[in-house]
Amino acid sequence: MPTSETHSENLSMYVNDMAALERHLHEAIVTQNADERVKADPGVAALLARIHTASHRRMTVMETHAATLQGGGAGAALKEAVTSVAGTLAGLYGKVRKHPISRMLRDDYVALSLTATAYSMLYTTALAVRDVKIAVAALENLENVTPLIMELTRMIPRVVLKELAEDDPNVDHSAAETAVSATIAAWTVR
Repeated sequence: MPTSETHSENLSMYVNDMAALERHLHEAIVTQNADERVKADPGVAALLARIHTASHRRMTVMETHAATLQGGGAGAALKEAVTSVAGTLAGLYGKVRKHPISRMLRDDYVALSLTATAYSMLYTTALAVRDVKIAVAALENLENVTPLIMELTRMIPRVVLKELAEDDPNVDHSAAETAVSATIAAWTVR
């Protein structure tokens, strides 16, 4: 457990941020899942359903830890974190765009990448202040997020190609697989 009031405050801040971030991600995915364009693409719909389920589970875990740190209730700190995260994510979701599914997925990728980084920060903080329960939860949640990011990495080029082909079928249909391979290679540590 945290050894000082400052450590407790820092840990609580990170947990509240994660609960808020997960809440907003969850809400955005719920909206996307209801979109008719998403429903028309079984692969995209299935991936967004997995992201939704995983985000809901992570959100519940973080809200439980936030309530515990605040003595049983989600207080002003969680509400402040929700407001802060809302501003950060507001630009990512809910806009009508050309090629909307690819851009939805791009925004999901950005949100999940932010989530992964934030869980790494929470994990580090929890380890540093010796809160084993939160450290374990943060690591489990981080390990839950990263495969979803990789699935998006593989899906986005396919969706971009599909949308481009709808505009003009005279595109190089091998581009998606080339892009996936190159993107994965770019992330490989050298």
